[in-house]
Formats: sequence, C-alpha cells, structure tokens
Amino acid sequence: VVQTALSETQDPEEVSVTVKAFMTADLPNELIELLEKIVLDNSVFSEHRNLQNLLILTAIKADRTRVMEYINRLDNYDAPDIANIAISNELYEEAFAIFRKFDVNTSAIQVLIEHIGNLDRAYEFAERCNEPAVWSQLARAQLQKDLVKEAIDSYIKADDPSAYMEVVQAANRN
Repeated sequence: VVQTALSETQDPEEVSVTVKAFMTADLPNELIELLEKIVLDNSVFSEHRNLQNLLILTAIKADRTRVMEYINRLDNYDAPDIANIAISNELYEEAFAIFRKFDVNTSAIQVLIEHIGNLDRAYEFAERCNEPAVWSQLARAQLQKDLVKEAIDSYIKADDPSAYMEVVQAANRN
C-alpha cells in the first residue's frame, strides 16, 4: 500500500481512509512511512496541514529521532500546538526550533530559560532577535539567578523599567 497505491492517488478520501486504517491498526512506524510518502515526496497533499500535523505528532509518539527533521522540512503545521505537545513530551530543542522558525520569540526564549535551562543560549537568542519582550523575559530569569548586572543590562535593552524595585532589592542583597 505504502510503496505504490497511494503515491499515485489524487483522491483525498482514499488517503483519509488509508491513514485512518493505519491509525486504527496501531501501526505508527508504518503510518510514518506512509505520511512521508504523501507529505515529503511532493504529492498533491504535500501542503496539507492535517497530514503535516499527523506526521509530526506520530513521530513524537513513535520515532522521536525524526521530529527535528520534520519540523525543519515542513512549513504548514499548527506550530504553537505542536510545540506545546513537544514540550509535554520533553522534546525541548524541537519546541524551541518550532517557536524560532515561526518567530514566536517570547515562547522560544521561555523554552530556553524554563526547560533547557541555558541562560547563555537565551542571551545569544535575545541578541539575535532583539525584541523588548524577549529581553524582559531574559532579565527576569537573570534576576532570579542573582545575575544583577546582566539583568540590568537586559532590562535596559528591553527599555523596561517595570521591575526596578526587584532590581534594587537584588542589588542590595549582593
């Protein structure tokens, strides 16, 4: 079925029935193979949003090693939903890649800070996208880690004086 029959079909109903059959039979690896043929091999259904979503979600559940490749190759999937599912499955790098790819930079830096736990990478990311909201998130994280000087620099780059009391308190503690 995967090799020949579906690669030539143009009928969405045939594709739908076949995909459902693979899902019902609980054949995730075969479903991935099928969806790769349909979505990645330039068929009529290559840009189909639901099929792209299904390919990534099936990979998250059945073959995590393929998720990053799909995230990078595909462009028409529900990015925020897929990223949050990736986070709940502890695929933090993949979630970061999705948010970065679709310019959801505040969510991207949040993944770096809260899940990956790398403030150096978060700083590099903030420098690259240079958005006030991103700098503010970084500043809050730096302040929580008592990196007062760095937090002040980040708040200045964010043009965000809202946390001045916390900054003063942290500076007095140090």
